[in-house]
Amino acid sequence: MSESTCEVCWGLNASDTDRIYFEIEDLTASVKDGCASCILLWKALEHAMPNLSQEDGRVDLLQDDGRPLEVIYLNHEGSRKLLDIYCHPDSPTSCSWIGPSTEVSIDSSSDECFALAERWINDCITEHERCADGEPQLLPTRVIDIGAAEQPPRLRLHIPQNESARYVALSHCWGSPEKAARTIKTTADNLSQFQTEIPWIKLTKTFQDAVIITRRLGIRYLWIDSLCIIQGDAQDWAIEASKMTTVYANAFFVIAASGATDGDGGCFLGSRAASVEGVLPIECSGVGGRKSTAYARRVRRSYEDSRRITRSAQSVHGWMTGLGQPLEKRAWTYQEEKLANRILYYTQDELQWRCATFNACECSPPSVNTLAHDLSRTQDGNSEVWCRMVLAYTQRELTYISDRLPALSGIATGWELSENDTFCAGLWRRGLPRQLLWMRSHEMDTSIPVISSKRHPEYYAPTWSWASITGAVDFILDRLEFHARIVDCETEPSTANRFGPVRSGHITLMGFLIPVKVSMNWDCKSVWSKKMPRVTDNRLDRNNQYLGEMLPDIETETREYPEIEEEECYHLLALGHNSVDTWISIKSLVLRQVQSTPNAYTRVGLLEVRHDGTLKTFFSDTQECRITIL
Repeated sequence: MSESTCEVCWGLNASDTDRIYFEIEDLTASVKDGCASCILLWKALEHAMPNLSQEDGRVDLLQDDGRPLEVIYLNHEGSRKLLDIYCHPDSPTSCSWIGPSTEVSIDSSSDECFALAERWINDCITEHERCADGEPQLLPTRVIDIGAAEQPPRLRLHIPQNESARYVALSHCWGSPEKAARTIKTTADNLSQFQTEIPWIKLTKTFQDAVIITRRLGIRYLWIDSLCIIQGDAQDWAIEASKMTTVYANAFFVIAASGATDGDGGCFLGSRAASVEGVLPIECSGVGGRKSTAYARRVRRSYEDSRRITRSAQSVHGWMTGLGQPLEKRAWTYQEEKLANRILYYTQDELQWRCATFNACECSPPSVNTLAHDLSRTQDGNSEVWCRMVLAYTQRELTYISDRLPALSGIATGWELSENDTFCAGLWRRGLPRQLLWMRSHEMDTSIPVISSKRHPEYYAPTWSWASITGAVDFILDRLEFHARIVDCETEPSTANRFGPVRSGHITLMGFLIPVKVSMNWDCKSVWSKKMPRVTDNRLDRNNQYLGEMLPDIETETREYPEIEEEECYHLLALGHNSVDTWISIKSLVLRQVQSTPNAYTRVGLLEVRHDGTLKTFFSDTQECRITIL
């Protein structure tokens, strides 16, 4: 950079960073000094905040190559406002950070939006080598026949007889239990009636919009879960839930009603003027000294979303996948998005598209999808891939906790086929013992509300499985040397869905088992650190040596641990370790002995032991043994 480059905005041309930030008072001074780029930023911010001159917060600029510049303002009360600054594709500015964009339609049901969606679809099936060719696929067990586009709409439930055709699947939010109860459903009582006609007037707005989209884009069949699975029939539900892989993977494309919290919201959310609030043209210098125009617009996307978009190494333009939309918060929709070959997102802000080749949206040119989400491209046999998917999936919400495994069964079906592995109540046989190192999500800072967890009220999965608890989970993904060996792992499904809950299960291992004592007496000097149960070595020659603080699998909202009692029948099973500087970190399960069964244990938590010696000294006088965890 030259010496004349503005040290506030760097001329919006910085090449060695993707983020610039500064205080508003520094921007004010630079504007007075005549920096053209700072003047542009000032005008953009003033467009959103007419009283900008009275503000004293901070400005963050986030850039992603070829994308609009994101301008974020944070004041000292925490208020956050977000702008995009962009140029028209045929009129670039001299600021490399200001990428091109196009105008967003006010109405997602407009002819312009349908033409754009049709172009995305046609480009995908004719030009994308990585994408499925869109040939007719075997229809699911039931589909909704919405009739040909040139005919008046008349809906009926169609039961194919080994028929192949293009069909569309809908991904949507059911909403609260009350809203879900009022949603139209196929039941054993109305199954015959719906094969004659499904009343249009009884469809939710989301369902009606999905029918309109499907017809406008020239497809005759539509799959909607509440209408194509017999509700209230546990057997049919279990069978169809296990078929989600083919339902979503074989769909010509998936409609994602991303912006709606329930069936009343719809895909077409009405005027989006509130999402894109007025566009301000700002004159600036163009390439080669020519005049150009930049445009500033306010958008609804949150500050956290923008940071995730730009900073997350796992993100592929996070704004492209309905980031922060209601649909993204639901657990069932996680596998629907992962399994689909093509998705058309109807978000609160704009129409978006994702296929294995491209991400696209109304406001920006298509970008290459370097992280195609279909299973054939993500599953490389690495246990870490599954762990990361479970981590992401369990962050989402389930109306019925009994769906914890079924809502992932579509992905599990595809994984089994591609990896030739054995499913073990949410884990994979070849992923053991790595996948045993899960833990409930937690915060050490006591000012943050507890992320509570509990066991299912009825037996659901073995205690060694993350599926045995509610709430979000994390995994230890460090590179480890494992010393526990898996001998056997068996589970017995409790339904027709092999990837659903189980009625029993066990895992047998060879490993080093150490008796420990768990104490609820803390001596915690840090006022912010959460008080965790202390674990001490209960071997005769170890003098109750402190080993660390365990993370119990179960914690209530009041920070209590109902599975932990002060007793001496706990044991530590060391799974693996890694070296850190001059000490070793031993990752271990905390187990409670089952009194009625020899060598049988249940899992109650996880512990990291930091030992400043060697493995040999830590395991001295300890023999490898065979145990079973239930």
